Amino acid sequence: MGAALCDDTDVSAVRATMAALRATEPKVHWHGSSELRRRDLIDAVAALPIVGLAVVHVEVGAMDRRQRRKCLEHLLPQLADLPCSTVTLESRSKQDASDLDLLQKLRARRVIAPTLQIKHIVGRLEPVLWAADIICGAVVADRCGTADYLKTLGQVVEVQVI
Repeated sequence: MGAALCDDTDVSAVRATMAALRATEPKVHWHGSSELRRRDLIDAVAALPIVGLAVVHVEVGAMDRRQRRKCLEHLLPQLADLPCSTVTLESRSKQDASDLDLLQKLRARRVIAPTLQIKHIVGRLEPVLWAADIICGAVVADRCGTADYLKTLGQVVEVQVI
C-alpha cells in the first residue's frame, strides 16, 4: 500500500500534474502501462512536491483483504503522527467498511487520535491517488528486480516492510 503525502497548499498542483498525464485513460494506472509510459510517470511523480510512503506486508498465503488491513494498521498511526487530518483511500466498494472499522478499532485502542479521518473516493475521480499507485508500482518493480524506477524516486519514497 502506498501513500503520496503533500501539504494542503500543494494538492491542486499535484492534481493538475497527474490529470495532465491521463491522456485517454479514465485514470493513470501503473499496471498495464508500457515501460516508456512508466518512465514518464515516474519522472512526473519524482518532480512533484510529495513524499511517498509504501508499506509492504509479507505473509505467505495472506488474502488481499488481510494484506490491506495489515498495511493500514501500520500506516494510519504514522500518518496520524505527521499530523495528517484526512487520509483519502481509493474506494474498494464493499471493502471500504472494513477500512472504517479498522479506523474505529485504532481509535478505541487510542493508537490514533479521534481527529484522523478516512474518506474513500473512486480512483478515476482523484488524480492524487494516481501518484500513490505509481509509487506502489515502483516498489513492486523493485521487489521484482527492476530497481531503476524506485531509484528515480530516490529519497522521496520510504519503503517499510512488515
